[in-house]
Amino acid sequence: MKETGVTIGWNELTKEEQTALKRMNRGPYPELDKTLGQRLIALGLAQDRPRGIGINRTGRELVIGTLLAARDAPASDG
Repeated sequence: MKETGVTIGWNELTKEEQTALKRMNRGPYPELDKTLGQRLIALGLAQDRPRGIGINRTGRELVIGTLLAARDAPASDG
């Protein structure tokens, strides 16, 4: 696995990139657009695997950290 050393925050990703990472975190995502997959690899959040592009440890940690932060955030009384 080739690490790029790139660190990116969740809010720096496009909605499309965020959605793709969430779906990849749940399991195989064969519908992933190849260009988007390559972008996630370049960002250090995914990797090429024998069955296609998959989320890597860094991407998984970003998704899980974001989901946990949202769960722990105080509810908005708007």
